[in-house]
Amino acid sequence: MHSWSFHRLAAFTEYKAKRAGVPLVYVDPAYTSRQYSACGHTDRKNRAGQATFACRACGVMMHADDNASHNIGCKGEAVWIAGRESRVPATP
Repeated sequence: MHSWSFHRLAAFTEYKAKRAGVPLVYVDPAYTSRQYSACGHTDRKNRAGQATFACRACGVMMHADDNASHNIGCKGEAVWIAGRESRVPATP
């Protein structure tokens, strides 16, 4: 799996999602590992280690991947809502 390119993984995911009728949105992953998902504080030093996240603003410690997944989920929801709202015709 490590030899796959991101493009191939994305194409495979798109294919499987379309086949299953599952909606798929892409989000910008920038700063998802440096921003605390609850308070929003973003700092390079928040990422204490490969697996450790420690917010410099409020002191919360958690697993870095857990925090990043919350950030990606929130960004995905925002993209989904924005896309859905932009395609819905105005009610007369």
